[in-house]
Amino acid sequence: MKQKKLLSIFMAFVMVISLMPLYVSAVKKGISLNKSVMTMMEGSTFLLEAAVKGIDDYDISWSSSNKNVAAVSKSGNVTAKSTGTAIITAKVKGTSYKARCTVTVRTVTSADFEDYSSITIDENSYSLTFEDDFDGTELDSTKWKRCNQEKRQNLNGWWDDSMSYLDGNGNLIIEMSYDGESDRFLSGGVESKGLFEQAYGYFEIRCAVNNVPGYWTAFWLMGDSVLDETEGGKNGTEIDIMETPYYSTGEVQNTLNWDGYGDAHKSEGEVSKLDIYDGEYHTFSLLWKEDEYVFYTDGIETWRTDAQKALGVCEVPLYMIISSEMGTWAKGLDSKNLPDYMKVDYVRVYA
Repeated sequence: MKQKKLLSIFMAFVMVISLMPLYVSAVKKGISLNKSVMTMMEGSTFLLEAAVKGIDDYDISWSSSNKNVAAVSKSGNVTAKSTGTAIITAKVKGTSYKARCTVTVRTVTSADFEDYSSITIDENSYSLTFEDDFDGTELDSTKWKRCNQEKRQNLNGWWDDSMSYLDGNGNLIIEMSYDGESDRFLSGGVESKGLFEQAYGYFEIRCAVNNVPGYWTAFWLMGDSVLDETEGGKNGTEIDIMETPYYSTGEVQNTLNWDGYGDAHKSEGEVSKLDIYDGEYHTFSLLWKEDEYVFYTDGIETWRTDAQKALGVCEVPLYMIISSEMGTWAKGLDSKNLPDYMKVDYVRVYA
């Protein structure tokens, strides 16, 4: 009896061990999305990305529970159609593995553009500290000055005063052009250095970015303290709220740079697949808190970081820069595609 009992226990143990690989394999297999819940404004788009584990060769099918509210393409690109809620489902074909994202679409109202003296984000209220709607025909010298006319990056690109101006229709124009006589690529840049600087708060730009590849537009925060190579980014971080060097791949980047621009330079960033190279206006925003940065495009969160690689969040005031420039990073600039323009509708800052 004792031997039979031991044999029974042994066989049960062997069975459990033999089943473990199947259990582990099943646990490892699956599909997940980069967003499970999100709110979108009518007309906006967002690329849902699927991560599949435990399956080497697979195809994904996409579907929407209500195409009239939110449609989804074969590649996972979601387009907000009308107010309501829809569930976007990604399924690994030939399996039962599914992942879902609940999309709520809201209407763009006049309040989105008119009632902006204060805003509420994450249940915290912020009041307007800076705004420019770029009305008139002359740049407001109490808020902005043109960036120094100087060579930029590692190619023959220069910031030039003539490339930054108002169009008289409520837009700041940041131009990119080619000057054949000097063989220079000229681009625009304006900054609030010495006029407006702020630590913490909410920063937002509404603009239409570059329409051709080979250069990039940017909305970024900067300070002289960024050149300091001590204490990481706490005493100075270049914060790139948006950079658009990825025209050919349809991506936008959020970036942190600290410890100067020499051998000690460090950086960290996040690239998001977003359909912003369409000639339309989009909003790019940063919520700068004492313990983290939160980046948004068209109201959708694209990156949240506590900046631990930089030893913490920047603690000193920074000024704003709106610019365009060229460099090997952006790739493929052809003078035949120029001039091209970045159009800025407004900049607003809250604290």
